[in-house]
Amino acid sequence: MLAAPNKDAAALLARLRAGAAPSEWSRVPVLRGADFAAEVEAHPPFGRYGVLADDLIRTGLATAALPRPTPIAWSRADLDREAALGARMLRRAGLAPRGRSSDTLDGGLVAPGTLAVTDALDALDALALPIGPIVDPAGLKRAVEVWEIVRPDALIVDPASLAFLRAADGYPRPRLFAAILTPADAALLAAPVERDVMRILSVPHVGTWIAGECPAHTGLHLADDIHAEIVDGRLVLTPLHRAITPLRVDVDVRGTIDPSPCSCGDPSPRLV
Repeated sequence: MLAAPNKDAAALLARLRAGAAPSEWSRVPVLRGADFAAEVEAHPPFGRYGVLADDLIRTGLATAALPRPTPIAWSRADLDREAALGARMLRRAGLAPRGRSSDTLDGGLVAPGTLAVTDALDALDALALPIGPIVDPAGLKRAVEVWEIVRPDALIVDPASLAFLRAADGYPRPRLFAAILTPADAALLAAPVERDVMRILSVPHVGTWIAGECPAHTGLHLADDIHAEIVDGRLVLTPLHRAITPLRVDVDVRGTIDPSPCSCGDPSPRLV
């Protein structure tokens, strides 16, 4: 049986969605990863954050920025919104509608797995071709047999595959690598810009598509349905429209938020 939703949290979330003052946000304690995991553990299976028992259609285990695997879930509306956000981020990164892509992600249900990427590519009406992680010559050889036929414009990659493919040769190199990163990839998030690599931040227990780079490489544009703050130098997020909505989650990523206009024309603030 699902835990009863926290009515006080639901009422507060409604006020926050309506544009509550920063002072009201600040009265909500920041949840570190251990706090989030403990809440779910104390009130199984998903905690007390606005669960709609008859509307959850996908579940999984989140690990990024959490001390142990923690159950999370999505409603149909969640998945539709995430697919639209993913399509927007991949298009901003440079993958055109009806473009050709291939991904090296694991086949799990939870972001950054290939299923979430496929949903976004479907929304973009782009070709989705999962190929699995590529970390050795044998894996690359298998992928090349497919890529010689498909010739993807973009590869959507995990960090290990990105490192291998950037050093490899003898394959049809795409013009774009879209790297799906989690808070565990802090070094890659802070690394110098590479013109053909677009970084996308994913935090499964908050949202699949949190922020993503554009060709201007002046930070990662934040998703427009996430409330983002910097508290003590760390990124704190609240998903505004999820069926299960943790409030003010510290996702263990350091940075600042730049609200100034980006030369790419996208008005969304950037994580820098």
